Amino acid sequence: MVAKNWREQWDSDGYIIVENALDSVGLDRVRAAYEAIEADQAPAWQASVASKNHGTAYGNGPDAHTMQNIYDYDELFLDLAENPIITPIIEDVVGPNFQVMEMICHNHHSGTKAHTGWHRDWPPYRHPQYSLKVKVFYFLDDQDDDMGCFTLVPGSQKFDDNPDLQKYTRENLTDMPNYKKMVGSAGSAVIWDVTCWHTGLANVSQRDRRLVIYGYMPFWAKKYEAKPIPESIIKWANTPLRRQIMGIHAVHGRNVWDRTDIDRLPDQDEAYKQGHR
Repeated sequence: MVAKNWREQWDSDGYIIVENALDSVGLDRVRAAYEAIEADQAPAWQASVASKNHGTAYGNGPDAHTMQNIYDYDELFLDLAENPIITPIIEDVVGPNFQVMEMICHNHHSGTKAHTGWHRDWPPYRHPQYSLKVKVFYFLDDQDDDMGCFTLVPGSQKFDDNPDLQKYTRENLTDMPNYKKMVGSAGSAVIWDVTCWHTGLANVSQRDRRLVIYGYMPFWAKKYEAKPIPESIIKWANTPLRRQIMGIHAVHGRNVWDRTDIDRLPDQDEAYKQGHR
């Protein structure tokens, strides 16, 4: 599923593609769950587009539909955050104290324009061993090169400067030198460093480009607002690793970043009392 030299490609290009990445939960099951979410959220999205009050996260708007709170619909999206095919790679590139920071579904519709321009998600922060943030895009359908593919410039995670927004506008995104379209078969995934220069191109095909997206960061990275964690997530997070993945209590690293509004699991609580962390 993962090429033997994947780490070499990661260090060089800032991304890898993993085949059969959804085998742990099943492609058909993920598709069905995705379609149920889209059917439920589509009316609100269509109304927001009509009123031009749709926000811009992940290009949400007339050319793309971003679906939030997907874990409320089906527990499989929590299971996928702990995907045993993907998380060993995440642990290697983000570090053993990784957590998931976002879970969304995304549709870049057929016959629509590019929904974003060239950019990078973070300044080029660098660590000698780990990436500050990594994203995983699961392909729910075969990704052809005319589908408005997610596209990046390999190796650009090493660039000190940002893309030239005046030179490479949404009208001439393909003028960017050395870009590469992320294509692959249904059920595969691209894992990539968010400091890579990237964009999504116009979808000139007759098919929607459907993705399930996860973002991973070290456990110590916290948002400014401390929001209550949904009970569905707390119930699912019934192992120490799951607690860490959901940003509740760390297995690796310092416990200073642990949530204090949620009781620790018995094993974690005992280790905490004994000062093992």
